[in-house]
Amino acid sequence: MPADSTRPLPRTLLGALFHPWTWRMAWRDSRTQRVRLAIFSLAIVAGIAALVAIHSLKASVQTGIDTQAKSLLGSDLMVSSRQPIPADVVADLTARAKRAGHETSFSSMLYFASADATRLVQVRALDGGYPFYGTVETVPAEAWQRLQSESGILLEPALLDQFQAKVGDKVKLGSLELTILGTVKKAAPRSGRFGAFAPEVYVRPSDLEHSGLLGSTSMSTRALHLELRPGVNVKKLKEDLRDRFPDTSMRIESSEDRRETLGDALDNFQQFLGILALASLVLGAIGVAAAVHAHVTRRGPTVAILRCLGCPGNLAFGIYFAQAVALGLLGALSGAAVGVALHAGVVAAFHDSLPIEIDAAPEWRVVSLTAAAGLAVCCGFALLPLLRIHGISPAATLRDGAVLERRGNWRSWPVYLLLAGLLVLLARLNDDHWKRALALVAGLAVAFGVLLAVARLLVWFTRKLVRPSWPYLLRQGISNLHRPRNQTLLFLLSLGLGTFLVVTVLLVGNLINQRLQLRQFDESPNLYLVDVQPDQEAGVKDLLAEQKLPVLESAPMVTMRIQSIRGVPVRDLEAKKEVPKWAIRREFRSTYRDQLNATETIVAGEWKTRADGPDQPVPLSLEEQIAKDLRVNIGDEMTLDVQGVPVKTRVTSLRKVDWSRFNLNFFMVFTPGVLEDAPGFHVVTTRVPAASSSGELQRAMVKKYPNVSAIDLTVVLETVRGILAKISTVVGVLAGFTVLAALPILAGTLLNGRDLRMRESALLRTLGASARQVRLILFTEYVTLGLLSALTGLMLAVGANVVLALKLFKASPWPSPVVLVVLVGAFLVTTGLAVLGGLLLGRGVAKQPPLDLLRSGG
Repeated sequence: MPADSTRPLPRTLLGALFHPWTWRMAWRDSRTQRVRLAIFSLAIVAGIAALVAIHSLKASVQTGIDTQAKSLLGSDLMVSSRQPIPADVVADLTARAKRAGHETSFSSMLYFASADATRLVQVRALDGGYPFYGTVETVPAEAWQRLQSESGILLEPALLDQFQAKVGDKVKLGSLELTILGTVKKAAPRSGRFGAFAPEVYVRPSDLEHSGLLGSTSMSTRALHLELRPGVNVKKLKEDLRDRFPDTSMRIESSEDRRETLGDALDNFQQFLGILALASLVLGAIGVAAAVHAHVTRRGPTVAILRCLGCPGNLAFGIYFAQAVALGLLGALSGAAVGVALHAGVVAAFHDSLPIEIDAAPEWRVVSLTAAAGLAVCCGFALLPLLRIHGISPAATLRDGAVLERRGNWRSWPVYLLLAGLLVLLARLNDDHWKRALALVAGLAVAFGVLLAVARLLVWFTRKLVRPSWPYLLRQGISNLHRPRNQTLLFLLSLGLGTFLVVTVLLVGNLINQRLQLRQFDESPNLYLVDVQPDQEAGVKDLLAEQKLPVLESAPMVTMRIQSIRGVPVRDLEAKKEVPKWAIRREFRSTYRDQLNATETIVAGEWKTRADGPDQPVPLSLEEQIAKDLRVNIGDEMTLDVQGVPVKTRVTSLRKVDWSRFNLNFFMVFTPGVLEDAPGFHVVTTRVPAASSSGELQRAMVKKYPNVSAIDLTVVLETVRGILAKISTVVGVLAGFTVLAALPILAGTLLNGRDLRMRESALLRTLGASARQVRLILFTEYVTLGLLSALTGLMLAVGANVVLALKLFKASPWPSPVVLVVLVGAFLVTTGLAVLGGLLLGRGVAKQPPLDLLRSGG
């Protein structure tokens, strides 16, 4: 016992951790191993840095959504309807609000006198100071304020370009002539969930009344926007309105609804970030376990001497656990600092790509919690090799090479359960679904178990495989895989699991891109011609031919509502919660045709091209998800209200639709011969070459068919393409940290085996082996380890990719060129790293004089 001890040494683990002698011994014992431990601490730094950066980024995005959700709606609550909102509802809601604004919107034709042309536009008239949150930006800047006090109109910039108009020109809306006051740079939030087909224009409500249009249209939408008083419960207010008016078609939306909509759009990306963070942390934790395992192995004789001097087993355990805690704490603090810097860098670099404002400073509560959780996981992984200290007896001082028990004991099971619980909690931080969090941790456990089994199998197989007839160098190199103190288990766990996690992260990134990217982007239409009347369809197609533009699709469009399902009125089904509420309010835009298009696949039933008979229900094909929401199956009958005419239908097929393309896709498709006489219009799509402009076509279309609206998606598609490219870059940057977490593990694994290989090489050289032969033996060993680690890790990654693609991301699991490149590249890189590490190790070992090693005792 130390002479300076002022109190007896504790015999319990908790007492040992709080005794100063434990920490002094831990510091003294680490003096010769600090370089090795520092290398392994880099794995912790990378793992916790990724964990902190990803979770703080996610928290910042969520906070940005929460704080700016009101700007997405422009108010606290919006009530909208195709019919006038009841006066008592308006009075009741206005009494609870600080401010109330009214909006009237509808589609109408706008006449440009300078071009002698008309254009279908979406007219919006706002009052009451709406939007209450956020601002409307115009050019010139004062145009929005001028519109509140003087007669005029604001247009989208594209309209001025299309009709060669300018600010100050006159346009005609109905019977009213208005002056163009400016253009809208940032519009007020749309009251509808989906953008209108036509560009928006803004007028005063008083001007709208004098235009003569409001009384003649039956398709206007009225909205009441409210800035509520403090203390008003928005959720309860929405429930009260729906209870009071169960049969109304009013749509009630709060800023929280908009927040949830934006949050859903980021769900897959956030799940991917969670997988990335957990993978990086697990790699860092494996690095800690590997470092502690190697450290304890080398310190076995020291522990045995301490036991001979009367040191209790818990106290010896405490010395090395204190070292692991210090190692993890240093890595956690450094990793947290790097993670904060990474968060700030990502926000600064991709600020323009994010849909909301995000503060570059992270949420420090999230940083502290994630760093602490990462530290707990790293310390938990360190416990596994530390438990073997209890197997070191004082008699081990007399038996070289038999210092550690390799058998498991009862103490390991609580540690395994603790690790599983910590990992599940970490996965739960990212995903609100317990099942997905458990599945993610279970997948990691399966991968760990497979690699452990492969390592054990390899040790057994190499022992049986080697034959005396083989060349000596080959026999010696492969035999190193099963000799005492071999690196096979640790090498396969570190490099194999690292390969599995890194490749899985890259493949999941590919799945994310599959979901985000616009597939067949270059073949998708970028110009829609809307409101083409049936007698104009042939002429519009001829005009496209004159412009040397292709006709990609042409589809009739008829609006309708659901009246009943299986003979039960849809309102009764909604009251029983058997169909969602939107099923009552939604106007479905449907079509009719006798063939599937390229974006559709029949998944159930039979595609029919004609009705069964005049007295039979009309065959109907439904999109599979809408059928699931309506709880409709093959053979069920539905009655649809086609603009006042009931049409009885029977579901004969379900279609899977690829909504990622910009083709004309529909929830409901009828057979020909049913809807031809119903009021409707055609939509024709084409594609304008990237280097061309659609302005010439639009001007020609306006002159010949003024009612036809051209919707140019070129700018939208290019904007989406740019955003997706930046998101992919973010994914690549964050995935790089997972790779960085794996490299220190490989370096540490090779460094841990260096001492043993130096001793064995010295003995071989003493027996006459040359430096070249020593390097060949090491080369054989590490080539075998690299090939097996790469193969096992890649097989696990492919299996995980299939499960994640089918269960989580709903994407195709089949290999693509990107996937094949990743797999081949990962195989070559993993094998190359193992061989390179072995050669670097062999270079130092072969140059070491044998006599120096023998004199030092190895």
